[in-house]
Amino acid sequence: MRSSLRPALRHPLQGKGLSLQLDTDDFSCWEAAAASTLGHHRSDLLATDQPFQARFRIGQLGAYTLLHLKGQGRMRLSREQRQHSVLWLPLRGMTLETINGEPWLAEPGTGLLLFPGDDLLGETSQELEGLSILIPEALPHCQARPVQRLLSAGPLQQNILTRAWQLAVAAAEQPPGAGHAADQLTEALRAWRRWQEQPVQRERITCRRRRDTVQWAREWMATRLQERFTLEELSRAVGVSPRQLQYSFLQELGRSPLAEAKRLRMQRLRTLLLDPSQHHRPIAELMAAAGLIASGASSADYRHWCGESPRQTRRNGQIRGASLVLDRTVGTHC
Repeated sequence: MRSSLRPALRHPLQGKGLSLQLDTDDFSCWEAAAASTLGHHRSDLLATDQPFQARFRIGQLGAYTLLHLKGQGRMRLSREQRQHSVLWLPLRGMTLETINGEPWLAEPGTGLLLFPGDDLLGETSQELEGLSILIPEALPHCQARPVQRLLSAGPLQQNILTRAWQLAVAAAEQPPGAGHAADQLTEALRAWRRWQEQPVQRERITCRRRRDTVQWAREWMATRLQERFTLEELSRAVGVSPRQLQYSFLQELGRSPLAEAKRLRMQRLRTLLLDPSQHHRPIAELMAAAGLIASGASSADYRHWCGESPRQTRRNGQIRGASLVLDRTVGTHC
């Protein structure tokens, strides 16, 4: 899934392959539907002064079951993961999931893996859209490496995200040969699992160079967010060609260097909005301090990424504690 900070003009998940199961503005209806889907759980609506809406559609492709969820209303959801692993893909907005006591922040362009037996406490942003994909074959916990929950960086992880998105589109549209998408996701998950099960080995030099290039570029950008730099200037700063830099970012993060610069700027804006010492400053001034143009387009980008407007972030301080995990974006995965 090559991530984009802006939604597509035509939503690719509107096909008839996903059937509508729930469309309600009644929170009690949502709770009843969640009970039938998740089993034992507890839901709490955290922003009762904000509108609530829940809509989800279900589909099947091969052995995979997909749930496309779209709604409004900041919630806290406590539950235990049942017998299957699940891949959660946020498409709009964020979820802060505390898994067995450890917090993980999932944002558009990433994926989060949930394993059987996990104890889960999740909080959502005010606006949320995402895909929950039930993995038919349970992924075992790896003994050789720490369990990787957040899929965000590295070719193997990006391949899973890409194949998962292709599976969802194929399930919705049901084109000829749609079942091939299920096979490709299965192979991507198996390749990732094989890597997880291997003892820690020396990293290939090409992988390390590509990962280091991305990390150096991100660090360079992070200190110059208020500046208007080009791809050529960035590539010269890290000592690679623009083409090589583009390739490295797409392989590691699934997005271009300038798309990552925009994401870093929105992270910076969110930090400023949540900082009590900055509450006296106008939001337009904070956007400029983060390197964003104070415009409706920037606000729309932020709302798609964060699941709330800049004004809502300032007012509600949503997804408490997210600043602790916002930088978990670049790993050491080949």
